[in-house]
Amino acid sequence: MSRYEGPDDFERDPGEVYLAPLQTWERAVMEKRGIEETLHRSYMDLLSKYRAKCAECDREKRNAVLWEKEQRQGERELTSLRAAADSSPFAFIVIDGDGAVFREELIARGEEGGGAAAHELHHQLKAYFQENPLFQNIDSIFVHVILSVDGLSRALHASGTLPITDHAALTKFARGFCRAQPLFTFTDVGYGKEQADHKVRKLFEIMERNIQCKCLVLAGCHDNGYATFLESFRGNQKICLLETTSPAADFRKFAFKRIAFPSVFRSEPIPSRTAAPPGFAATTTLPPFSSVRTSPPPSVVSPVANGLHGLPSPAATASPKLAAPAQVATPATPKSEPAQSSYANIGRNSGPPNINIGVQKKAPTTRPFYQLNKNDERVDVTLGKPDANAVKSLEDRRQMSGMNLCNRYHLAGNCKNNNCNFYHGERLTPAQLLALRHRTRNLVCGSGHLCREATCNLGHHCSNPGSCYFGDDCRFSEMHGMDITPTIKIYEDGTREVV
Repeated sequence: MSRYEGPDDFERDPGEVYLAPLQTWERAVMEKRGIEETLHRSYMDLLSKYRAKCAECDREKRNAVLWEKEQRQGERELTSLRAAADSSPFAFIVIDGDGAVFREELIARGEEGGGAAAHELHHQLKAYFQENPLFQNIDSIFVHVILSVDGLSRALHASGTLPITDHAALTKFARGFCRAQPLFTFTDVGYGKEQADHKVRKLFEIMERNIQCKCLVLAGCHDNGYATFLESFRGNQKICLLETTSPAADFRKFAFKRIAFPSVFRSEPIPSRTAAPPGFAATTTLPPFSSVRTSPPPSVVSPVANGLHGLPSPAATASPKLAAPAQVATPATPKSEPAQSSYANIGRNSGPPNINIGVQKKAPTTRPFYQLNKNDERVDVTLGKPDANAVKSLEDRRQMSGMNLCNRYHLAGNCKNNNCNFYHGERLTPAQLLALRHRTRNLVCGSGHLCREATCNLGHHCSNPGSCYFGDDCRFSEMHGMDITPTIKIYEDGTREVV
């Protein structure tokens, strides 16, 4: 019987037996190829990153070498600077000579006294530095005296403090003082207290930042204004205060080191003696008066004084802060002719007299107050336009007296400073007072818009904050943009009044 029994046996393909394994092999090959491609991509990616890291490492190595070199150079420079700073340490003493006054017996000796004062001051400063461990390495001592030579000289002679009549004694003293010590200096700033204060503060600020200045001494304890200035330097170990007269009250809060040299400086303020300047001698004798009266007697106008060339009332020249009843002073007359003070004597004069028998009304009392805006910032009271003649008369008086007017004496009614370097003299007229208020208003109050002193006459903001001509150069530039519309009045006794 044949091996092939049916027709189906002739139609079967012998390769079918290998088809399935072949397909399986092809799939395996494809998978392998995919794995190889993935591995190749991963390898190339890692190789790229490796090369980037190698390049970065090379850069860092080069930078490290450069940084190490720069560090060594910086350390050498720092060491050199420290050595330079420590090699020439110095002390700087700035003296407000208008208040810290040298002893009068030294000034009276002229150049010789100036030299003696310089040597004595240098000796005592050197001894103090040697005793203090912080200042033992100080080699040089700079002393800078800032003052108004003419103003101080006038004050010394006017008070009788200087035992000689030589008005050039202080100038000679300054010359000897500077010649005796090469690092000692006198600077004459002329008239104006603000000029000396400004220069003292600027020198102090510059030397405080100087690393070679190991000790900074300020002789200005007589003036409370410097206490506010020193607030920002609290805790600075290199600052010392040189006391001459008794320090002002605000200096008690500071813990700065303090020194005093009574053999060089006066320990008492210059006594004040008000004297009328040349050209202001009174031609008629007026009765004394006070700008502030606590209980004034009732006043009746004299018919003769009112109608026959009566002089201006002394009360008219008083400070407007506390007005007194008006009084009329009569001109001084010779003793042989008594004043025309009765109605019977009026007939002796030609022409009908102008008789006023009414009781004079008392001027309303103005209580001191200050104004605040809606932000509780102080707003200055608007001043009227000053009279040109009054402004000129103030300038004439300043030139004739050689001194600026004392704001406290004329505007506040009194001055308690026995060592005042400003002119008091006779009282000002209302027009002159207004002109002086305008001049004082241009000075910046140290408390700014936070000031709450009702009698403060200084300025607290710019009068034209929205359109100031001076811009950033304005003294009140920090207050530009401030609302100057007052909303409330606060009187000295605390009473409030809505504006």
